[in-house]
Amino acid sequence: MNDADRDGHRQSCGANEQAVLHDVPLGPNKFILAIEAVRGPGAALALLREHLQLRPSARLVFSSYGGCYFLRLDDVDRFENRRVGQLEAVSIMPFKAGEIFRNEVSTWTAADVAGVEDAEGVGAGQVASRWFGFTGPTKVGKAHRGL
Repeated sequence: MNDADRDGHRQSCGANEQAVLHDVPLGPNKFILAIEAVRGPGAALALLREHLQLRPSARLVFSSYGGCYFLRLDDVDRFENRRVGQLEAVSIMPFKAGEIFRNEVSTWTAADVAGVEDAEGVGAGQVASRWFGFTGPTKVGKAHRGL
């Protein structure tokens, strides 16, 4: 894959040029975009690292070809980390990541999203409404459960 990591830098193996990296799909972009808009750059990866107990080498990458995000893992996280899913990681990670991201969004209040704008300049309240059906001062998460 010809991709850049979330910071726009190409993934490097550093001193160990034989390191094998694995890209695991993460599911809908809207969660990652919303979390990073509200909580700041790197927040989506931080959530995944915390909940899946990932090594520091884990990266969030965007595939311009596929138009979606992947979790880039080393061999240890990909095949030895039970929280990632081992052999089933490719098929179950979108569901695991989605659950992690949905749980984060469910904690948000209107104040969390009020001043945030997306890349198109639309207020986060409008974005939350469009993406999650959020319409008022209650928690965002109550309205997004149907996703």
